[in-house]
Amino acid sequence: MGLFKKGVIGLELDSKEIRAVEVGGTVRQPVITAWGRISLPEGTVKDGRIMNVESLALYLDRLISESGFRSRDILLGVANQDVIIRFATFPKVPEDKIRNMVMFQAQEYIPVPLEELQLDYIVAGETQNEEGSFLNIILIGARKRMLNDFIQAFSRAKLNIMEIDSVTMAIGRAAMTSVNQNIFAVAGFNHDIANIMIFKNGVLSMARSVPFSQTIAWKNGYEDQSDNVGDMADILIGELRSSIGYYRMQSDDAIEDVYLIGLPNIKNIAEKFREAGYDAKIAQPYQNIPVKNNGLGYFSTIDFSAAISLAVRGLEG
Repeated sequence: MGLFKKGVIGLELDSKEIRAVEVGGTVRQPVITAWGRISLPEGTVKDGRIMNVESLALYLDRLISESGFRSRDILLGVANQDVIIRFATFPKVPEDKIRNMVMFQAQEYIPVPLEELQLDYIVAGETQNEEGSFLNIILIGARKRMLNDFIQAFSRAKLNIMEIDSVTMAIGRAAMTSVNQNIFAVAGFNHDIANIMIFKNGVLSMARSVPFSQTIAWKNGYEDQSDNVGDMADILIGELRSSIGYYRMQSDDAIEDVYLIGLPNIKNIAEKFREAGYDAKIAQPYQNIPVKNNGLGYFSTIDFSAAISLAVRGLEG
């Protein structure tokens, strides 16, 4: 019984809906115990940012109360233009000095005053050359004002945010659980944001996020772009093509495969990729995690990949 006593809810959202998954057990033996999604009214969230705190709090409370969630501990994923990911290289220093070095030098890589950001980092590996040993660092910054809107909404819904993570990074972790390639690209997406990532030997080597609404194709006018699979696919393909082109300018590595993670209409979007010459595969992360509560209805890990990734990370804490 103790295995399911305490869980963590991984939760992400966009302008169309909230998606959440509760995971119990341990990092090595996670178990999906509850899940749910709820549509949001227009004007609550736009491009991953909260437009109406009170409305979001109301729908968060409704989702949690109606979907069988037992926990109120949330690992929240955010995806919007207020989240900045940059890659940096710093001289290698002892582990206990890395944070001070990163915080001191991060401003050189981030085009926003650091006092406006909540800043974190990941050590992605080491490199060596004739000048010495260096640490490869992924810098992740998020505007404090944007984060405060989320904190207010979740607080009003009486939910405890354990940690706030980048959806881009969550999608990347999900891909790593199911892809066995040395060098591959991931196109992750929801109703608002395209996330393009390239991995090499298990390390994130490139990442960029683009709101669909800020692309030329989107601005050129469709009344309901989220239902236009062709337009969404065209934007994803264009962003992927430019990202791979940039990556190839920096490296001679060939991309072995392209994987898709996201929603909506992932099967149709995968077909559009193939028509464009990319043999895109739909990633299948977390297929081996057991699902305890089948009474909640049909569950697809494909639709909840980012939320599961967030919840599993929450178990680490």
